Amino acid sequence: MYLILGGGLAGVTAARTLRSLEAVGEIVVLEAETSPYYLRPGLIEVLAGRRTLAEITPFPRVWFEHRRITYRSGATAVALRPERHEVELASGETLAYDRVLLACGAEAARLELPGADLEGVFTLRSAADVERIRTRAGEVSGSAVVGGGWLGIEVARALRDHGLSVALLERGPWILCRQLDQGGAAILAGVLASQGIEVQVGVAPAAIRGKREAEEVVLADGNRIAAGLVVVAAGIRSRVGLAQAAGLTTKQGVVVDDHLATSAPDVFAAGDVAEWAGRVYGIVAAAREQGEAAARNMLAPGSVRYPGTTPSNKLKVAGLDLVCVGDTQPQGGPRRELRHADPAGGRYVKFVLGTEGELHGAILLGTPELTDPVEELARAGVPAEDDLHRLLSSVA
Repeated sequence: MYLILGGGLAGVTAARTLRSLEAVGEIVVLEAETSPYYLRPGLIEVLAGRRTLAEITPFPRVWFEHRRITYRSGATAVALRPERHEVELASGETLAYDRVLLACGAEAARLELPGADLEGVFTLRSAADVERIRTRAGEVSGSAVVGGGWLGIEVARALRDHGLSVALLERGPWILCRQLDQGGAAILAGVLASQGIEVQVGVAPAAIRGKREAEEVVLADGNRIAAGLVVVAAGIRSRVGLAQAAGLTTKQGVVVDDHLATSAPDVFAAGDVAEWAGRVYGIVAAAREQGEAAARNMLAPGSVRYPGTTPSNKLKVAGLDLVCVGDTQPQGGPRRELRHADPAGGRYVKFVLGTEGELHGAILLGTPELTDPVEELARAGVPAEDDLHRLLSSVA
């Protein structure tokens, strides 16, 4: 039996790949959540009220049934015993496997500060989290979001859509610091401000105050923000507990080799739980690519080498299209750069050039029409400075 622990994108991709290559083998997916498989990035749309959970659920149970994939929701693995090739569930049931894939993902990072356990303080990682936040949003008027990455920004917009005042708090020098440079982030912050979201950067929460429920966030500089609802969007932590208890090698995530194999025989890992070449990607593209590669190696060990995932982020942030390709040098660097900034229009373009004028990276904010030609130039790897100047002129 091929056993997959985790029914998110990496796990479902692995199950689909296994079935496409193996017509008769038994495939079982165990998912701790009671909801059927859904697209996790779509939870923001559900929180904002723009879509329902059913609308971000691409594969109903019948889809799995038709493919003879057993998808068991509400099934939590509590022990992995590689020496016996078995997994124990919370119910006490034991399942024997031939090969197993750890695709149990990650959990939201939590704040370690006074008041973090008060009512009204949330993280957003599951459909149940969305319902709890939506309920709370109907009971309060002020909110704060800790973390200025993509998730934090989109949560802030969703809470604003619910009519709450929103303060977006980022510890770093600017928002989206992994994707944007300071110039692009300043334009995006201006767009957010025009939408009624207060952006504060270089700030750190010191405590959340309230008797039983959150009432305010106290910053390290002593300033206070009235907030009956606080959402922490400060990154993720791989769920490594099961692997650690089983004696597998773990660091940030479960360490895997180029074939997505762990340190235990017949145990593989993929997605947000996996650490490859010292990196936990935590992005959709990596979960999909690792899920497929792991499945192929579960069928034929050592047959497929995972080469890593090229970071190419395409996001909708604050209603704007954001595309980041290759080396964007968000903190600055030695390469030559071409830029165009349009704060009033919410548009920002930056190209990072190599020594021969080839395109090494790009940031495209609010300019979706440039996506295809820029990605083509990035793939080509040839001198392209004239072409890049023409593209800049087209949006100036």
